[in-house]
Amino acid sequence: MTAPDDMPGPSPAAPAAGPPAAPVLSARDVVIRYGGVTAVNGLSMDAFAAEAVGLIGPNGAGKSSFLAALGGQARIQSGSISLAGQNVSRLPAHARARRGIARTFQLTSEFSGMTTFENLVTAGHGAAGASLASVLAHPRRSRQQDLAMARRAWEVLERFELADIANAYGRELSGGQRRLVEIMRCLMRSPTVLLLDEPMVGVAPHLVDRMVADLKAIRDDGISLIIVEHALEVVRELCDRVVVMADGASIAAGSYEQVVKDREVQAAYLG
Repeated sequence: MTAPDDMPGPSPAAPAAGPPAAPVLSARDVVIRYGGVTAVNGLSMDAFAAEAVGLIGPNGAGKSSFLAALGGQARIQSGSISLAGQNVSRLPAHARARRGIARTFQLTSEFSGMTTFENLVTAGHGAAGASLASVLAHPRRSRQQDLAMARRAWEVLERFELADIANAYGRELSGGQRRLVEIMRCLMRSPTVLLLDEPMVGVAPHLVDRMVADLKAIRDDGISLIIVEHALEVVRELCDRVVVMADGASIAAGSYEQVVKDREVQAAYLG
């Protein structure tokens, strides 16, 4: 006997929940000392794809030192740093960059004597490990790489709606434009993790919203952002999670709304 057409059949099985996503970048018990001063004291954190993590805290909390540890610019005394499950703790900065970690600095580092376009192409070639020897040994492959880098540079310029400054020299750019060029240079390397050290420094107030929107778009493309920023309104708008540091250690972690209500966080900021 068959069921009538209007009789509901068996409910479909609910899809099985998959395993939680693995972090793209993971730091465990990281310690950094400069002489007798402990700048980072046993800090641990994870960063996942397509999320922005804010690092906030008072001056001297160790935020930039921790960012340098992740990027390979600072040597850690103990602990570990893993990228996509691989321990990179002892790799130099350039090796980490080629594996997917890109970083900006508090002071912009564009080449002032190059055009914006040349800055981007140079960054792309650096990520690819281009050298004079390889160019001389493989001229045809080198020309193909040049064309690919040029196409990639125009794609990045058009994405950021900055094609009109492609031929402007670095020294001619405003503070906000220099910040954007530095971020675009990082994107030429197709990173999986982007470390940003106070990206709003030198950016005119009317451009901050534009910068935040650009960084959200980068995050939504699947790149993990780890951001040191003193402008808390930017952290609130951009970051999915926030880690609060004081005296080299984490004193709170969670959403922006959670951490700003924490009494220890309030004491660290307000004394």
